[in-house]
Amino acid sequence: MNERHSVTTLAVHALPVGDDHVVKHLPLTFRVQSIARLYFDGHDKMNRAVLFHERASLTVEWLSRSVDVRIVTGGLVSIRWLGRPTCVKGAVRIARLVPLDRPEPSLNLFDTVPSNWLADRALLRRAGAHWDGLQPSFRHLFNAIFWQGDRFRRYLNAPSSLSGHHAGRSGNLRHTVDVVERVVALGIHEKRVDLGILILAAFLHDAGKADEYRMGYRNLELSARGKLIGHRLTVIEWIAAAQAQHRVLIDEQHYLALMHVLGCAKGAPAWLGLREPQSLEAILLSAADRLSGQSDLINRCAPGQPGFGRYHRHLGARPFVVTAQP
Repeated sequence: MNERHSVTTLAVHALPVGDDHVVKHLPLTFRVQSIARLYFDGHDKMNRAVLFHERASLTVEWLSRSVDVRIVTGGLVSIRWLGRPTCVKGAVRIARLVPLDRPEPSLNLFDTVPSNWLADRALLRRAGAHWDGLQPSFRHLFNAIFWQGDRFRRYLNAPSSLSGHHAGRSGNLRHTVDVVERVVALGIHEKRVDLGILILAAFLHDAGKADEYRMGYRNLELSARGKLIGHRLTVIEWIAAAQAQHRVLIDEQHYLALMHVLGCAKGAPAWLGLREPQSLEAILLSAADRLSGQSDLINRCAPGQPGFGRYHRHLGARPFVVTAQP
């Protein structure tokens, strides 16, 4: 079992006063769930923040002369301790929090998702397990794209479509994890497939949908970016920005392979400038992507007993099933 999944989550009440042993086993990085700043006296302010990691959850407080505006809800921070830790009225006294502005390849972002962002912890564990298997440069690229908390939260919560497959909150993450697992199952049988490229491309192929939708007057609708740019160009834009801003080092062969998988399109007219799939990684991702979408639609429209189910326009027919849902 992966060690990070075998550790029981530690709550603040489990941190005894002066227990250095517990502190040594805390994660190095936390997600800020909430933060409050109050006047303490004529000079200092009392800062109180609720921090989350899959292995630990605690409330901390510290005094400061000024407000560090870089520490925000959803941001990533590390703790600077104030001697031996002491717990006062449910909060651990610390020296300060340090905002982490640069992405770290060693941090699994799926371990920093609070339950009020996403309740399905099993889905997060499935995603995190495959992220762990990526090489450091690929993990660095993923983290450079999603280090900013708001974008990562949208990635976790976005639908995959308005009314098609995996519609609804977190539908795109469910689809993404399903595609990751399908490409791994297919790719391990192919000698000339780079599984790292395949898994990273599966994680990113629909990532731009995080910004493709917005809440309209009554219902979810396409955003301006969704109408004008689309998720495929959005993620390519994010990759370019991440590499430029954070100096993500991926050799050219792997970079070209990744961009080909994300940018190619079967049957696109030549004048459009898109390329036909020319690698097994591209072919396998396309097959897994389509199968995941079709499977979700058929399962949603399938009847309760063998026979024909409900019509869906994206299927173009009523799905026929032989095996009923158990």
